[in-house]
Amino acid sequence: MARLSYRIVLVILLAGALQAMAGISHAAQVLDDGVWFTLPGQVQDISVTEIGEAYAISLDGTPLRWDPREERWRTMSGSFVRITGAAERRPWVIDGDGDVYRYNGLWWERKGSDVVDVAGNARGEIYIAKTDGSVHRWLELRHSWETITGIAKRLAVDPDGRLWAVTPTNEIRMRDDAGWHTLPGLARDIAAGVNQRVAMVHPDGRVMLWRMRDQRWFVLQGVDTATDIAVTRSGAPWVVLRDNDILAKVRIALSSNIDPQDQETGAEGLSAPEARPDELKADEITADEISSAYPSASPPKAPVARADPSRAEPISPPPSETQTVSNDDTRAGSGDKTERPVSDNLADDPASRTYDGNLTFTDTRDSADRLAIGRDGSVFAIRGGDILRWSNSQGRFNGFPGSVVRIAVDPDGNPWGVSALGRVFRHTGNDWQQVVGQTAADIAIAANGDVVTVNAQGRLYRIDRNGTGFTPIDGQGVSVALMPDGSPWTILENGFLQYCGDTGCKTVRQKATSLATGIDGTLWIVTPDNVLRRYNDDIGDFETVRLARKTPKRVAAGPRGYPWVVASDGTVLASQFFERDESGDLRIAARTSEDMEGSGDTASVTSNIVEGFTFTKNISFETVETDAAPAGADIEISTGNDGIVYGYSYTNSPSQSGSMFVYDERRRKFVAEATVFGDQNANIQDYDVASNADIWASTLSPSVGLFRERNKSQQEFKVSGLTPAGVAVAPDDTVYAIFYTGGDYWLYSKGPGSNSFTRFDDFNSLYDVSVGAGNDVWIIDRSLYVRQWTGKSFEKRPSQGQKAEAVRVSRNGEVFILTSDNGVYRWNATNKAFDLIKNSTAENFDVEEDGRLWLSVNNTPTIKRARD
Repeated sequence: MARLSYRIVLVILLAGALQAMAGISHAAQVLDDGVWFTLPGQVQDISVTEIGEAYAISLDGTPLRWDPREERWRTMSGSFVRITGAAERRPWVIDGDGDVYRYNGLWWERKGSDVVDVAGNARGEIYIAKTDGSVHRWLELRHSWETITGIAKRLAVDPDGRLWAVTPTNEIRMRDDAGWHTLPGLARDIAAGVNQRVAMVHPDGRVMLWRMRDQRWFVLQGVDTATDIAVTRSGAPWVVLRDNDILAKVRIALSSNIDPQDQETGAEGLSAPEARPDELKADEITADEISSAYPSASPPKAPVARADPSRAEPISPPPSETQTVSNDDTRAGSGDKTERPVSDNLADDPASRTYDGNLTFTDTRDSADRLAIGRDGSVFAIRGGDILRWSNSQGRFNGFPGSVVRIAVDPDGNPWGVSALGRVFRHTGNDWQQVVGQTAADIAIAANGDVVTVNAQGRLYRIDRNGTGFTPIDGQGVSVALMPDGSPWTILENGFLQYCGDTGCKTVRQKATSLATGIDGTLWIVTPDNVLRRYNDDIGDFETVRLARKTPKRVAAGPRGYPWVVASDGTVLASQFFERDESGDLRIAARTSEDMEGSGDTASVTSNIVEGFTFTKNISFETVETDAAPAGADIEISTGNDGIVYGYSYTNSPSQSGSMFVYDERRRKFVAEATVFGDQNANIQDYDVASNADIWASTLSPSVGLFRERNKSQQEFKVSGLTPAGVAVAPDDTVYAIFYTGGDYWLYSKGPGSNSFTRFDDFNSLYDVSVGAGNDVWIIDRSLYVRQWTGKSFEKRPSQGQKAEAVRVSRNGEVFILTSDNGVYRWNATNKAFDLIKNSTAENFDVEEDGRLWLSVNNTPTIKRARD
């Protein structure tokens, strides 16, 4: 297995300098130190990564992560038999059936079967050995395995990419660019650090170290019952003994450069008193041997946009709270240096001159999900799929006709967008026009007018500026932003940044969840831990920009590089209001149609995740306290547009009783909520909640009807001659309801500003409905097949059919279903299939806007939510 260790650690060898003593046989000599640490717990496998993370598998199969601060094991979810650390806290594991999985930060993704070992390194190189002895390499961009020559039952990958293997006959081999090489000796397990510092477990249980200059193995004294082995970057081993105890030659101590994950993702962690050997004598590993940074990625160099010392004069912002921030001089640990290319034809445009001085962010007192800013200073936003345009004169966002889930703005201030069906549209200045033949998951427009999209498979295309054609270009990603000359920055599936220029594409060792480029070429990102960062040419690295009292979620950038930020609560913050002529805005909006259904192919646009594989997920769930709810009744879960999770319980035995609850985030429990529905002991058939806390419910008692409760007052909504049978509220607060008569069940909808429902389509076999951003409508029909609205009809998903009893769509586009056997599945848009989520049995469920699942498991009642 791969055992890597790299940047974090102050590692102190408890052994000597590994100097050879008298030989014990013709095959190996003894390294006479004999000092080992005993670590807490008993395990069946172990791995140490290059950045000092250690993982193990407990005797019951639970994966464990070492906490260097508290020196104990913390549990993760699932049950497995083998584990390897890999890049960015994303270990790979093998279960008892031989299936291999990768951890994605929330659940385990299935990647293959019939596997006996898996190994990886910090560069993202992953190898597996299968039951037939064959060896395979993971191709990240293709999401598939490539067979390579060789045979193995145990593997290790060193930090330089060399593959070390133990064959089924216990022979030892190493593979480099020249091919496979045979080493002397026999082994049962092997592990590798830098500079070919390799350790192995001999079949008789001894631990041996490989010395390159001697081309031979040396016995490490003190252990003769080892079964499995891992090594730190320096080659110091951790071993598992036959009795499943753990011994280590080094202790891993936390350095100031590491921010550990201290929260368990499963049950309580194992701990034990710290074991310390007597009269310790050892040599320190020097700082030169333990690097404090990742290897540099050397992104491409290009001409640098120089900042103009002048500062644009801001227009008067709306009355609001402002905050001034300065740039933190804390540098990223990667040491990467990237210079920004700027197109020559923008040199005279004031918008291309980088701002100087500190930034002052103004709370616009408006909200959005996403932002995009054009070269002319036009600011567009998306809120629940609705398009908005910022007005400086009114100090607010105004509605703009159409509905999209991704948006960009061209140099003339015209928006382009991707609909919920993945279809691409451009605004001509008069109306929306579909870019025929193109589907996308993201879109970006450069200051020079270049348009680039990312499709559902992560491929990049440059679209002609008139929208009549498109050409594939270099690069991969799930999200894209463009430099002024049209060269793309992307976020890869693994979260790292990639830049593609004239010399090709290079990965930058900086992770991001959102990225944007200003008209001047300033690169802005939001990191996975919700930190706003800006690339600074002067220091050749990213620097942090702190926002007091707000947590950044997404970023956009405009003229002179000034950023706008969407905070985690949806608040929009502006660092500059761009002065422009707004006199034609209303006229353009008035002549623009709402119709953006389009035609042709569709593609699901979910979150910033592109998956090209079918996987089974293991999500770790935590039980939520529901002591305020009565026993014997299921709690019907609903995640409201107001960001609150609701629960409603009903029982008619021995008498009718209904109660509404809300989840209290601070107390981490459900608490009673006073509502008219609860006071009535209403039998609620289905319900959902709008962003203003309106509760929409289809009830069976005290009367049958569709009701809206607002501020403790109810109003009934009717469709003549029809009876309600279900309700859902879209992210933009459009209400969808199922009405029926006889055997006909139709879908009706009502916009936020309307008081009446109209028929959505003539399809007359509705059983359940849920709607995502951009009016992405999913239903269950009366035959229990899952369907999605394509703009013209409801089509089966997948085309061969999938049965379910409930469907839920999150605000970010994730689609989940509940089947008749109470299993929860997630829609895999790339593979066009539903993937089972293990450990997710439920009676009913819902999903938050970011895709977090809530499960109502039984009538105890038991509620569970997915862990972070």
